Parts: sequence; C-alpha cells; structure tokens
Amino acid sequence: MQSYSARRIGAGQLLPYVALLITWALVHASLIVFRELPVFESGLAGPDSYMRMLRVTELYQGWNWFDITIDRANAPYGDTLHWTRPFDLLILLLALPASFGMDFETAIYLSGIIVSPLLQLTTAFVLVWAMRPLIRPEAWFLPAVAFFLQPGALAYSVAGRADHHTLLMLVFVVTAGFALRALQNPLDARPAAYAGAFAGFGVWLSTEFLLVLLVCVAALGLPWLAGERERAAQSKWFALTVSCVLLVALFVERPLERFLEASYDRVSVVQFLVCVCILLFWRIAESYENRAGTGSGPFGRLLLGLFGTASAVLLVNSAYPLFFAGPMAEVDPRILPIWLDRVLEMRPLVPNDMNNLGRFIFYFGTGLLVVPLFAVILFQERRSGVFWVMSLVALACLLLWPVAIKHMRFSGYAEIAFVMALAIVFDRFLQWSHGVANDLARGLLRGSTITVLLLGPLMVGTTLMAKPIEDKDAAGQSLAACSVREVAAFLETDPRWTGSPQTILTFLDIGPELLYRTRHAVIGTPYHRNGDGIYDSHRMLATNDLAEARRMMTQRDIDLVLLCQSSAERVFFTAQNTGTGAEAGLYQRLSEGHSPAWLTEIELPGPLARQARLFSVER
Repeated sequence: MQSYSARRIGAGQLLPYVALLITWALVHASLIVFRELPVFESGLAGPDSYMRMLRVTELYQGWNWFDITIDRANAPYGDTLHWTRPFDLLILLLALPASFGMDFETAIYLSGIIVSPLLQLTTAFVLVWAMRPLIRPEAWFLPAVAFFLQPGALAYSVAGRADHHTLLMLVFVVTAGFALRALQNPLDARPAAYAGAFAGFGVWLSTEFLLVLLVCVAALGLPWLAGERERAAQSKWFALTVSCVLLVALFVERPLERFLEASYDRVSVVQFLVCVCILLFWRIAESYENRAGTGSGPFGRLLLGLFGTASAVLLVNSAYPLFFAGPMAEVDPRILPIWLDRVLEMRPLVPNDMNNLGRFIFYFGTGLLVVPLFAVILFQERRSGVFWVMSLVALACLLLWPVAIKHMRFSGYAEIAFVMALAIVFDRFLQWSHGVANDLARGLLRGSTITVLLLGPLMVGTTLMAKPIEDKDAAGQSLAACSVREVAAFLETDPRWTGSPQTILTFLDIGPELLYRTRHAVIGTPYHRNGDGIYDSHRMLATNDLAEARRMMTQRDIDLVLLCQSSAERVFFTAQNTGTGAEAGLYQRLSEGHSPAWLTEIELPGPLARQARLFSVER
C-alpha cells in the first residue's frame, strides 16, 4: 500500500514537468506554423545559423581544430570568425545519435535545427533548480513558463536557429544557481567554485559573458564589504575556477604560436588577465581578513576594495587599453555607419516614440511589472538571512537591464533576471492569496494575475508597435526578398556555373547561406571582423562611379552580381546615395534595368525571375 502511494505521489510530482514539456512543444509548434519558420523547407533561421553550420561541417570534414578562417568569405582573402569551439562541438555531439540512421552531414543539419529549442527546454528545467533557495517548490511552474515567452530569449531559441546565445543563457542560469547557493552560506566555498567554473565557461563561449561575471563578483563582494569576512575566501575560489577554465580555453582555442595574441571579441590573454586580477585581489583580501584577527572594519574593507579595483583597472588599461572599449574595440570604423549601427540586435530599445515604446514593453514588460514589487520584497528582507541571496537577482536586474536597453542582443540576459524576480514575487503572491477565504475569488485573482504577468506585456507591446508595410515596386508588385535556396539551387545546377567556383557580389546577409548551399565564394558577410568585405561590397554597388566599381570588381575577381531585392538590401546599398540618373548608385541602376555594358543580365528560371536579378561581370 505504501509503495502504491509513493508511486502515485511520484506521478503527481511528474505531471507539472510533463505540462512544462507540452508547453514548450506548443510554443515552438506555434512559431513554426504562425511565423512560418523554414524548418520544413530545408531552411535555417538567419545568416548566423548558416555560417555556424558551414563552420561545423568544415570542422567535421577536415578536423582542423584551430582553423577559424572561412576561405570563401571576403574572397579572395578569406575571413576569420570570432566564435569559439564549444558550441560547434555540442552540435557535433548532438548529431552523433542521428548519424546511425543517416549520413553525418545530414545529422549535423538536423542537430542545428533542434539544438536551440533543446537548450531552451534544458534552461527552463535548470531554472527550476536554480531558484530553489528563494522560492517554495509549488511556485516554480509559472516562472519556467514565463521564460518560454520572453521574446528576447525566445528569438535565439527558435527551431532552425543554431546560435550559441541559447547556450550562453543556459550557462547564465547554472552560474546563477550555484552563486545563489554560495550566498546562502559564506562558509561553503564549493558552490562559489562551481559558479566560477561555469562563469569561466561562459566567457569562453563569448566575452559578453563578462557582464554576468561582474554580477557574480559584485554579489559575492557586497556582503564582504558589509562585514562577512568569510566571503573573501569564497570569492577567491570563485575567481580561481574562472581563471583555471579560461587557461584551459586558451590552450583549446589557440595554437601555441598565437597563445599570447590579444583579442577583445574572443577569449584570449586579455580576459584571462582580468580574471587573474580579480583572483589576486581576493587572495589579498583573504590574507587581510586572516591577519585582522577579530575582524577588519568596514572602512578598511572599502579602502582595500577601492585600491584593488583601481590597481586592476590601471594594470589592464596599461596592458590592453582597448579592453574598456568593449568587444567591438577593433572594428573597422568604416563599417559602423553603413552596417554595424544598423544591425537590429545592436540597436537600442529606448521608448522615444510609440513604436519603440511598444518594443520596450514587448521585451521588458515583465521587468516593468515585477521589479518594483521585487524591490519592496528586498527592502522587507533587508535584515533577514535571505537578503544577500536575493541581492544577486537585484544586481542582475540593475546591471543587465541598462545594457539590454543599449543593445537589444543582451535582452535575453535581462529577461532571465526578470524571470528570477518574477519567481520571488509570484511565490509571495501565492502565500498572500492563501488568505483569501473564498475559493472563487482566490481562483479569479490568481488567474487574472498569471494572465497579466505572462501575456500582458506581449499584448500591450504588440498593440503599440506599428506593423511593417510591405515594400512594393512602382507597378505594385511585392519586393519581398528572393528565395536564396532557389538561387543557390540554380547556381549549383546550371552548367554555366558548375565548372568552377564563382565569386559573387551580393548583400552580406545572404552571403552565409550561399556559402553553405553552394561551392561559390562571396565578398561580404555580416560579421564585424570582415570589415574589408563589408566596406568593399557596399562601395562597389553604392557608388555612382562606374569606373571605380568595375576596378574594384576586377581586383576582387568577381564573376557574378546578385540582387535579392529585399528591403534591408536596398537600404544598405542606397541609404547614402539617393541620387537619380547619372548620380544614382550602381545598385539603383541595376534595380531599374539600366546596367552598364560590362554587366550582362542573366535570365533566371520561373518565379525566380520575379524575385532576383543576376548579372555576369565582363572582364
């Protein structure tokens, strides 16, 4: 009888997890159906996914681990990517089981389709574990579901988007979970060491994870400033494991001849030096506390903290001054106005008009609702043992939200911080609502609150955002972007192009898909290290100096010019040249059918002829 009861309880406890799994499946099925994701059309989501799959496929074919150059990008010179290898390896490992029933390259493609949704699901389950120090077991379901509905995090997690940002979000939640446990007990250094190891892995994945590292350092350091002297040793172990993981990353990512080469957008000795400085500070702070006997005073800790911070800043600034300019410190300044400043994920989320207000609420509405309530709870707990544990969530909201407002690509981190705050607020709300005696009133109150928290920001933000207007030509025909898959199929099957690889001048956003689907080469790709390719491709089609355009095409050995005619493409090539007639840029002339004699238009088959325009360069 007891065994049967235990099985029933176990099954009952399993039901919420099954419901979470079903919710996750419904969210992604809805995205595939209503957002028309191209997973059933042999398509991936976005240029980064195609470039990632090309990179992973090349790794599988050649196993040249240290080769980060894409030879067919920025033709004929090649281009290097700033991505690191762990996410590539994850895709390969995920492809391994499927490879028993199909060829490995097809398995890699399927792995690229499912990797981000699976990482999102894993993050939701890990979030349940991470928040246990702060919420009761019965309060976990809503925050986990809320994570699925956060638009910034969800955008990186859709099927077909092979993007390392989903792995970064998982590592963020794991790091926060261990850091929360470390803050529960200043005498236990193990959670801090685990948090440091995962924080180091996050920096290995992307240097942007230094923001999360800063949050953890601050969360562990504040109670030390307030008088918990044991936090110095705890923070030392955190910094030690961060430094050890980064040292491993240097050996894994770099050949010995480039071991000491500095990079600001990719893990290198620069980030390692920063973490070693943090380690040295906390080792000194630990010695200071041990020698202080009965304990040091707050003034002494504050002076030591200020001196240590200033020393670290001066040391890093003297060795690598560009570090404080951020990961984009070495970007070619020529591409800032023509491309980088226009990249959607790099743009700010400032509510300066009705449309941007809608976007602000759409992405940060959860924070607008729960952060003030969380601040009240934090104030109420200021003298309790849970205050310093909650302070990690507070610091995450405080530090990550402004960064996300400045650059939309960081919105996922801020949304996770908001979901953590939501978990605490919702748990307190459930406890308070137990006092409502009437079952119907309590049910209506809880239901309406959950609806507002989950769907309110999405509905209000969507309502306020202006709907995009479909681009049309003078005849009223749609100017939607061409099917790159169909263009690639034409280039791969037409006898004129199958004999030898062609170098194609086209819009940089479709460059990665052409590289993945064909044997041909391109000039521009949407990556900040490809400054020459981005600038030259823009210059060749935006200029009204036809002789200069031809000279540059000859220098680059360009064979074909492809116009996909998307809105983003037209803006890229015409925004800085709106002239007409002889003053019009080459792109505009080609779009209007006025090509120079040295560009011959090629007839495209079927519906493709209404979507794209292809020209052969006469030399």
